[in-house]
Amino acid sequence: WDSLEAKIRAAALEDAMDDDDDELELVDLPEIVDKVPDDNDKITTITKAWVNKMMSDMGICPFTNGAEKAGLPMGNVFYTVERTSNVEEMYARYWKEVVRVEQNPEKELSTTLLVIPNFMLDNVEMFEHFSDSLTQPLESLQIENLLQLVFFHPEWSFRDGRDRNELGRAANYARRSPWPMINILRTKQVRAAQRGIPTGLVYQQNEKILDQVGTPSLEKMLRLRDWSDIADLKVDRKDMEALRVAQDLQTTGVVADEDKSIIHDVTPAANRVDKEQVEGGNIINVILQAVEKRITQNEDGAFAALSAPETSAAMMASDVLLDHLDKLEAEGPKREIPVNAMAAQYFDTSDEDTDDEGNEHSAMFGGGIM
Repeated sequence: WDSLEAKIRAAALEDAMDDDDDELELVDLPEIVDKVPDDNDKITTITKAWVNKMMSDMGICPFTNGAEKAGLPMGNVFYTVERTSNVEEMYARYWKEVVRVEQNPEKELSTTLLVIPNFMLDNVEMFEHFSDSLTQPLESLQIENLLQLVFFHPEWSFRDGRDRNELGRAANYARRSPWPMINILRTKQVRAAQRGIPTGLVYQQNEKILDQVGTPSLEKMLRLRDWSDIADLKVDRKDMEALRVAQDLQTTGVVADEDKSIIHDVTPAANRVDKEQVEGGNIINVILQAVEKRITQNEDGAFAALSAPETSAAMMASDVLLDHLDKLEAEGPKREIPVNAMAAQYFDTSDEDTDDEGNEHSAMFGGGIM
């Protein structure tokens, strides 16, 4: 255990030396009073207040309903506090909580939030490497089909978070909590959620709502452990695509037919793709509409940018077409393929041989429409 802890410390120190000191300059922020309360009940109460406001009211976690309920199917959230700062003892407590999740029915214990206020509180680099030491063995131990892990820390940054501009840094508060925490999730529920809602859509909506509050306000409330400044801020789950689908899925247990398309969103420019469109070959329209928008200048002479849902739609449609092209290539002799009318406007659809075989493929799917 001492050797493992030494490796974690060494890796964290190397990361800290490599990172530039580019944290956002936050001025006039209050000092943290009573950084780690002695009372476990107080820690739990503050944690629940954070979950209720940030995860539920603001919709950061689409499947959290208040501080006490979460998951698919919806069940109880179990809160527990561990005071140790020792790595070996933390591993032991972590596995104890894993066993607890596995031994309880989903509706009685849907997910566990293990709050560890004294563990690497002031060293997020070490906490990240410790987190990796928990997630990496899941596959080798063949338990990744049973549980998944999410980690929270007061100074957490997403992998690209340190490179973000001031506006984008607010997105890191989706994972910044009053104290370090380990969230133990059931893999079955995670996969059910992923089938219902594209992960990218959740991230985009989180970034949007957190940007509205702003980094200074988010950091101030986190330091004060008081979210009363946004007491009236509560997203309408019916108005946000990911949250609406999550609410319907929790209520009915199924995803509505109109929500099953991999690119279903509220963007008219990116057509919704259903089975008939795929079978008819019209999926290419999604990509061509995206290309047409990117090469069309607006009144100011600037080229239009794709929205996040449009980009996601075009990329997903590209993946489907690439898969079909790979299958056609593997089949050998060229077959006659119906020409898409819209494609004919942009590309040479004749059967004549060309020395530039593959160039059209690269032009369409090379990532140049961003």
